[in-house]
Amino acid sequence: MKKRKSTYPLSITGLILVFVIPILAYSIGLFFPLLFLYLVMKLLVFHFLINLFIFSIALVISYLILVISLVFSSAFFINIFKLKYKEGEYEKTLEEKNVFKYIVFLALYYPVYKLINVFVLPPIKSFYLSLIGAKIGKNVFLAGEEWISDPCMTEIGDNTLIGGKSMVLGHIGEEKLIIKKTKIGRNCLIGGEAFIMPGCIIEDNVIVGAKSFVPKDSGLKRNSLYAGIPVKRIK
Repeated sequence: MKKRKSTYPLSITGLILVFVIPILAYSIGLFFPLLFLYLVMKLLVFHFLINLFIFSIALVISYLILVISLVFSSAFFINIFKLKYKEGEYEKTLEEKNVFKYIVFLALYYPVYKLINVFVLPPIKSFYLSLIGAKIGKNVFLAGEEWISDPCMTEIGDNTLIGGKSMVLGHIGEEKLIIKKTKIGRNCLIGGEAFIMPGCIIEDNVIVGAKSFVPKDSGLKRNSLYAGIPVKRIK
């Protein structure tokens, strides 16, 4: 009888990399704003109130440097390690290549995207999503506190608005990890707190009402208004 090959060392290696890759990415991202603050503090004398005011401006600037630095450092690691995962159904184990990629991708992506959302910066969000695999059209507006869970599984067409606190998913955890692309067409309006499950195809010129639920693998036809839990075509 053939012995089953042990995957224990592979699991340990995967677990180590889940921590090491994000730590390296965030360390690089933090270096530049900390360097900027260090240089400012070397120049200032805090006995003068004007210098305290200048330091407060420096803190705001360092936040913007932090955002930009983390955007590029996390995108660099996602691309250099080829962490964009593919569609399919996978066992929930680090021994599964695409599950490992998904976990590390999320560890790099989630904190950076939430940091960008502290201040609503739609152009930076769209740029970041494009860097890490999303297909984002022109004039896409991400209203704030929305969650694009799987950029490399998401496509959003031109002139589309994603409402505040809405969720667009490209994966779902059932017995297995199921990963599917989610597509939103051009000139669409996704209402606030809408919930769009993986595998959905929303065609052009569609309005999805606020707080609506779009089940997985749904197809929403063009030039229509949908609303409800689950969504139904209203007109």
